[in-house]
Amino acid sequence: MALGSPGGALSQSVGRGTISVSTVGANGHPLPGVKVEGSSRTGVVCSATTDGTGHGRLECGDARALHVAARLAGYLTAEIDIDASAQTSVAISLTPAPSVEQSVTVKSTASAPLTESSSGETKMAVEEAKIGPLRPNTLIDALPLVPGVIRTPDGRVQISGLDEEHSSLVVNSVIVNNPATGDFGLSIPVDSVDLLKVMQSPYLAQYGSFEAGVVSAETRRGGTKWDYSLNDPLPDFRIRSGHLEGLRDAAPRLNLSGPMLPNRLYIVEGLEYLIDNAEVRTLPFPVDETRSKAINSFTQADALLGPRNTLTATLHFAPHSTEFANLNFFDPIPVTPNAAYHEDTGTITHRFAIDGGLISSTFAGTRVATSVNGQAESTMVLSPVGDSGSYFNQQSRQATRFQWLETWSPAVIHWHGEHVLQLGSIVAHANDQGAVSNREVQIVNSAGQPLRTISFTGSGSFDLADLEPAVYAQDHWILGEHLAIDAGARFEDQSLTHTSRVAPRLGLAWSPAKNGSTIVRGGIGVFFDSIPLDTYAFSSYPRQIITTYGNNGNITDGPRLYANVISQAPLSGFPLVHEQEQSGNFAPYNLAWNVEGEHVVTRFLTFRLHYLHADGHDQLTLAPEVSASMSAMVLADSGTLQSHQLEATSRIGPDKEHQFFFSYVRQFAAGDITEASSYLGDFPFPVVRSQIVAHTAGEIPNRLLLWGTDALPWRIHLSPRIEYRNGFTWQPVDQFQNYIDLGSAAQPRYPRYFTADLRAAKDFNVGPKHAVRFSLTFRNLTNHDNPLQVHANSGDPLYGTFFGNYGRHELFDFDYLY
Repeated sequence: MALGSPGGALSQSVGRGTISVSTVGANGHPLPGVKVEGSSRTGVVCSATTDGTGHGRLECGDARALHVAARLAGYLTAEIDIDASAQTSVAISLTPAPSVEQSVTVKSTASAPLTESSSGETKMAVEEAKIGPLRPNTLIDALPLVPGVIRTPDGRVQISGLDEEHSSLVVNSVIVNNPATGDFGLSIPVDSVDLLKVMQSPYLAQYGSFEAGVVSAETRRGGTKWDYSLNDPLPDFRIRSGHLEGLRDAAPRLNLSGPMLPNRLYIVEGLEYLIDNAEVRTLPFPVDETRSKAINSFTQADALLGPRNTLTATLHFAPHSTEFANLNFFDPIPVTPNAAYHEDTGTITHRFAIDGGLISSTFAGTRVATSVNGQAESTMVLSPVGDSGSYFNQQSRQATRFQWLETWSPAVIHWHGEHVLQLGSIVAHANDQGAVSNREVQIVNSAGQPLRTISFTGSGSFDLADLEPAVYAQDHWILGEHLAIDAGARFEDQSLTHTSRVAPRLGLAWSPAKNGSTIVRGGIGVFFDSIPLDTYAFSSYPRQIITTYGNNGNITDGPRLYANVISQAPLSGFPLVHEQEQSGNFAPYNLAWNVEGEHVVTRFLTFRLHYLHADGHDQLTLAPEVSASMSAMVLADSGTLQSHQLEATSRIGPDKEHQFFFSYVRQFAAGDITEASSYLGDFPFPVVRSQIVAHTAGEIPNRLLLWGTDALPWRIHLSPRIEYRNGFTWQPVDQFQNYIDLGSAAQPRYPRYFTADLRAAKDFNVGPKHAVRFSLTFRNLTNHDNPLQVHANSGDPLYGTFFGNYGRHELFDFDYLY
């Protein structure tokens, strides 16, 4: 941070006891919303929040010696002592916080913990994560470093044990989930991220369309000087038995930023070209690679239009493709699909400061075009010992969402404390248009004898439109030096669901100690999911015709035609939901509460203990139903999900150059396991199984994680990552590929997982302004056996056997630093 008297351009005519304040970021841009306080020996005597131009006034009366502190979420607190009788203005520069912090970074001033939200959140140390062994290319790649967040083997993000479709991915206040499936998709380059937060059930009403959590990213702006960097420019090659066997992966990342027009227009560009030939260790070379390619570009332009308003425009352009998706021992290359995606999001945001407050207007558009095809057009054959033929599904889809967001944050209201209000509205229109076609599927036993045939009928074309309005109001009420309350409510509507919902939220933060070293937070709230549009395309999907055979090859049931039925939910007894008597009137929701305590032991050590409890109701389910009058695949809202999580985290070290993060998470997540998201996603499985009650795919009962970085002499950085946890759950299936209901028996899991990774980096100067960073990454240093697959079919002679492992391996790369 840097503080001092501003130049003449910042001087203003002020009265006695009034201090004019100007706040800027490290890049010189004005910072609105900064909480500035002046304290004397008797405590806080004046405070202000900077407006949209980064300006504010402290009315400090007769106070002379003042301690001025400036605070903003995501930034280090800036502090200075001034003589108010001799100084009438001060300029303050805030530096982005370098480390992982939980919703509040406790500083020496008692009121510091109360100036931010009481919602629990984790701020990711993006710069430290980038030099760690994970080597993330996108912001999603860095998320497994957050306690309570993990990625399953299929690459999907799990937050608090629930799949990513139950969470929101928010970039610069705009939800960018795929409108059709709810998936996160290919996120923005990690180099473009300035602040990354993960919030599990946040109690701010501004966040909606989720049940599990919110991943929120704020992107960085262009600076006052031109900067360039080229990261990881050389590809990694695959070496087998001392011979070069082609390309393993490549991820060159180019970043540039600077002023297009000094003091007027700033631009930043993050561009990466990603190639990943992921080796599947359970298959023989050379038919053992899932291949993906992507261009991932994020561009941001910031214009300073005047002393009170700014304009920001962004464009995320991300075409990408995958060959042999979900390749594994049981699904070799001929049975896998290929997929191509075109993902684009553009935003324009105008901010206008008025009467000490800020009005923000955003227009955003997201488009996701998807195409999925098999390797051939033959029948898909499912067997307990491995599948053959070609993938059964073909689909093409284009989904769009256009959003208009308005928010107003008025000046701080002083009434029985301080009220920081925010009012907002969102109007979103989404569309999902496409077609799905399926080919015949045969189910056989381990000897190859036919058990069942699934054929399909119907065109599978759909064209859906949805209107999603919402309004919210929230108040951060600081009652004094020791207590703050967050209260708010959000009203949502989704036209396709024929429901309206009200989501109240309440949180509090209590700082019992005078120095603010300890803080207790808690809250309770209701959170509603936004239902992906593909849910309502289900009625147009091809219908299944199922024929079942006996041991002698004769038909024992069928051909039986199953209709695709979207049921009508009974009117909810939950008072915060209003639904019409229409099919598809779904409103899945989560009632969650949490309590946590955080204590700053010393500047070297911070400790936090957090407990979260959530009950999910009216969850989407998809299951076959047979009655005397009809056979149908029924989409309903009969599911429940329960989760609770205990999390202990600590930050160890004095600064970002010598800092480690340790976490232990104890987790439970279970409920109705169903095929709704799978069958309606990009890579559906042909068998619609009956729902069962079990632990979720992302539940990890126990997880220990240690990571961080240590700067050694001679410009050497060591970045370890150690993880020890339970294995993922797996669901046993029978010869007909249906789930086996285990009842009260223990859920089977993979063996316990352990990995110790290390990345060592050394910087070398290349001329006066440039440097090269050479890095060597070691994965699974102990060569621990972490099985990759299991024989999960009861008809498989090897049922219950684990196999496959990614053993110890090394990677080399270098970055060119401008």
